[in-house]
Amino acid sequence: MLDKLSKSVGDALEFPPDVVAEGPKITITGREQILVENYGAIIVFTPDEIKLDTSIGELSMNGRKFVLKTILATELHIEGKLISLTYVGGEAGNG
Repeated sequence: MLDKLSKSVGDALEFPPDVVAEGPKITITGREQILVENYGAIIVFTPDEIKLDTSIGELSMNGRKFVLKTILATELHIEGKLISLTYVGGEAGNG
């Protein structure tokens, strides 16, 4: 019921979905800095690949020289050269 109330309030106040929902929020600055908020778990981390479990599927990032600058329970700060970002699994088209 709280989830329905949150969605209704968010719709009424016209909040963006990432503010109301529990889904991930990804902020990319250029190709060198990535901030991922509301992730579930780190599945794979190498200098060339990062895979994260999220509530809407597995987030896969490919690049070069990835370094985790900050690891918190709800967010990751990553630096390196981002080449690609894709989602695998989960349901497409929610929103």
